[in-house]
Amino acid sequence: MSEELNPAQQSAVHHVEGPALIIAGAGSGKTRVVTFRIAHLLSIGIPSDEILAVTFTNKAAEEMRHRVEKLARNFVLACTFHSLGARILRESIPRLGYNRDFTIYDEDDTDKLLKDCLIELNIREEKGFQKTARMQISGAKNSLLTPEAIMKEDGTLGTIYQLYQAKLKSYQAVDFDDLLYLPILLFQQCPDVLQMYQKRWSFILIDEYQDTNAAQHTLAKLLAAQHQNVFAVGDPDQSIYSWRGANVDNILNFERDFPGAKIITLDQNYRSRSTILNAANGLIKHNISRYEKNLWSALGPGEKIKLYIAENDHGEAEYVARQILQHHDNFTLNDCVIFYRTNFQSRIFEDMLLKLRIPYTIIGGLSFYQRREIKDILCLLRMVIAGADFIAFSRTINLPKRGLGEAALTKLREAAAASSLPIFDYCHALAERKADLKLNPRQLDGLTQYVNTILALREMAQERISIATLVSEAIERSRYNDYLKEDPESYEERRENLAELASKAAEWEQDNPQGTLANFLEELSLKTTTEEPVSETVKMMTLHNGKGLEFSVVFLVGMEEDLFPHVNVKESEDALQEERRLCYVGMTRAKEHLYLTAAKFRFLWGGARLMRPSRFLNEIPPEYIQALNARPIGGESSEEFARGDTVHHRDFGLGIIQKCYETSLGLTYDVFFPQSGETRSLVAKYAKLLKSSEDMAY
Repeated sequence: MSEELNPAQQSAVHHVEGPALIIAGAGSGKTRVVTFRIAHLLSIGIPSDEILAVTFTNKAAEEMRHRVEKLARNFVLACTFHSLGARILRESIPRLGYNRDFTIYDEDDTDKLLKDCLIELNIREEKGFQKTARMQISGAKNSLLTPEAIMKEDGTLGTIYQLYQAKLKSYQAVDFDDLLYLPILLFQQCPDVLQMYQKRWSFILIDEYQDTNAAQHTLAKLLAAQHQNVFAVGDPDQSIYSWRGANVDNILNFERDFPGAKIITLDQNYRSRSTILNAANGLIKHNISRYEKNLWSALGPGEKIKLYIAENDHGEAEYVARQILQHHDNFTLNDCVIFYRTNFQSRIFEDMLLKLRIPYTIIGGLSFYQRREIKDILCLLRMVIAGADFIAFSRTINLPKRGLGEAALTKLREAAAASSLPIFDYCHALAERKADLKLNPRQLDGLTQYVNTILALREMAQERISIATLVSEAIERSRYNDYLKEDPESYEERRENLAELASKAAEWEQDNPQGTLANFLEELSLKTTTEEPVSETVKMMTLHNGKGLEFSVVFLVGMEEDLFPHVNVKESEDALQEERRLCYVGMTRAKEHLYLTAAKFRFLWGGARLMRPSRFLNEIPPEYIQALNARPIGGESSEEFARGDTVHHRDFGLGIIQKCYETSLGLTYDVFFPQSGETRSLVAKYAKLLKSSEDMAY
C-alpha cells in the first residue's frame, strides 16, 4: 500500500495517536490519504467501530465508506456532521426531555411553526421578516447562542427564538440546525453522556476542516477532548464558504485548540501543469491568513495561462466560445468549463453558445432564461403585448400578493370566456366596474392595481420607449423588488439577474434598432425552449460550485473589479482574502489549459460601464501569463489611437475608440462614451484626447 503514496502522504497515513492537521493542497490526493489512513488504523488492530469519519456531504461519506470497504474489507462509520448529530440524539436525547422518536422538521415545517410563533406573540409580519428571523435563529444555533443570549442583543428576536424552541420541544420535533446545536447542549449539560461517546470513538477523522462552522468545530473538540486523536484534513487556501457560516480560523487555530498537533503538508499536485500551479501560488501569497505552502507538479510546465482582454462583453463571450471550439479537436466538451463569480454572468455566454450551437449545462443553477424572476418579468411584458395569455396572467397577477387564489382565478377565467373577452380585457372591464363578478374589496383593489400597471406599460410601449427602460419600469411598477425581499437569502442574486435582463434588452436594441417588444420576447422565448439532452456539454457554473471538480480547459471570465472581486467586498480585508481564495480555487481546477478573460466595457446593471481589470490579474506573476492582446500604453497626449483604445476627453469623460478614419478636417475618431451612451465623431487635432490611465493595468 505504501508504494502508492508519496513521502508526505505516507507520513499522514501512518500517523496514529495525537492530533494531526493535514494541509491538503488542491489535487494532492486528499481522499486517498484519508481512506488509506483508515485502512492503516484497521490493519494495526483498531476496532472498526472505534473509528469515526466525518465529511460535509452524503456523497463524500458514501465514497469514503465504499473506498474503505474495497481497501480494507471492513466497514467504518462515515457520515456528515448532521447525520452524526441525529445518531447521537436518537440514542441520548431523552436526557434533554425529548422522546427518541422525535421528528426532524424540514424548511416548510419550520416556516409554519415560526408563523404560529409570530401570531401568538402578536408580531405583525412585515414582508421578509419571517424569513429573516428564520435565518437569524439558524445563525444563532450554528454560533451556539441560546435564546437568552440573543435576548440581550435583540429582545424581539430572542423572544421569538425562545418560543420557537419551546414549541419544537412540545411537538417532540427538532429542526436541521438542532442536529448540531442539541448534541452540544447535551454534552455540556451531561458530561457522562459526552464521556460515553468519547470512549466509543477513539479515532476521529474530519474532512474539509476549513469549512467547519462554530458548532461543528465545537462538536469535534468535545468528542476529541479526552484522547485528542483527531485527524483533520483541509486547506485554508480553499476556504470559500463564510457566507454559509464557515470560519477559516477553525483550521488556522488548530494548533491552539489541539496543542502538540502534528502538521503535515501535502503539496504535490497530481492534477495541473506546473505553470498553472506557480501562477496560483503567486496569487495566494497575497493573503495573510494562511499556512505557507507551494503546490508543485511533476506533470511538466504546460502552456502559459492565456489572458484575453476583450473590447466588450460580447467580444469576451465570443472569444471563449471560439476557443472551446478549437479545443474540441483534442478534448470533449465535458472537459471544458466556464467559471463566473455570480450567476447573472451566465447570460451573455449562454447567448453566444446558443448562437454557435455549442451545447452547455448550467451546474448548480438554472439557465438564465429559466430563472423564476426572469420568467416572471417576461410574463408581465407578455401581458403588455397580448391580453389573452392566461398562463402569463396567472403567473403575474399575484406579484405581489393580491389575494387572488386558485378559486378566484378559475372564476375570472370562466367569466372572461363567458363574456368572449380576453382575460386582461375582462379584468380591465371589472376594474372600471363595467363587468360584475363577486370579488372581495382586497381582490378587486389588487386587480385594479394590476390592470393600471399593465396599461401604463402598454402606453410606454406604444410611445416606443426603449425596451431596456420598459423592463426596468415593469420591475419598478410591479413592485417586484419588494416581492423579492421576502426571501432575503436570494434577494441580491435575483436582483442582479433582473439588472442583467435590462442589460440584455439594451444590448438587443443596439443590434436591432427597429425591433419591437414583441420581437424581443419572441427571441427570448426561443432561448428558453428546452432541447433534447446531449451527452457532451460545456459546463457553466459559479466558482463556488466548482470546488472539488477538475477540467482540462478552464475559463475564468469577468476578471474585473466589482465583478471579481465582487462589488460587495468593498474595504473588508477578510472578504477580499476570501475572494482571492475563490480565484485560487478556480485556477487550480485547471489541468491543461487556463484562460483568464475580461472586458473593457460591458452592459452591467442595466447600463454600459467602463470596467477596470481585477487586481488579481496584477497579483499573478507575469512570467506565467501570455497576454494575447497586449499593446504599449502611454499616458501622453497622442494623435494616433487604435480601435479599442480607452481615451479621456475633458468634457465627455472616458470613451472607447470605435473607428479611425480621415475626413476633410484630418484624422477623426468615432468614440463611444459609456456614461452618456453616445458615440461622438471627434477630430483628433481639436479633441486633444489623452490615453486613459484606466487602461494602464491591461
